[in-house]
Amino acid sequence: VRESGLQAYAHQDVPFERLVEELAPARSAARHPLFQVILTMQDTVSAAGVGGSGGVETGLRASGLPLSRSGVKFDVAVLLGERFGTDGVPAGIGGVVTGAADLFDPGTVTRMADTLTVLLAGLTQ
Repeated sequence: VRESGLQAYAHQDVPFERLVEELAPARSAARHPLFQVILTMQDTVSAAGVGGSGGVETGLRASGLPLSRSGVKFDVAVLLGERFGTDGVPAGIGGVVTGAADLFDPGTVTRMADTLTVLLAGLTQ
């Protein structure tokens, strides 16, 4: 295990997209070859100069983009980021949920976003 780990670290500069391209893992609607869902919290944006709503809110939406496998790296991607009011005070969390069209219809992705919104609202109250 140690040797495998050291070999992997020796190639950590290889982009993930290239690795998937080279390995060309077999795809199955039943599972993703590495993992199915990615959750990203973008917290590196400065509060200064970032606009937002005046009240504290939590919100997610299914992306308005057409669903397709091209450009989609994961079966489901949840991208979150903190929002700030005009005065720079934290004003909630916003985000986008995307899903691969060959696995999910738009209604399913919308339900996932709605469910996660309820969960996040419950956690922040």
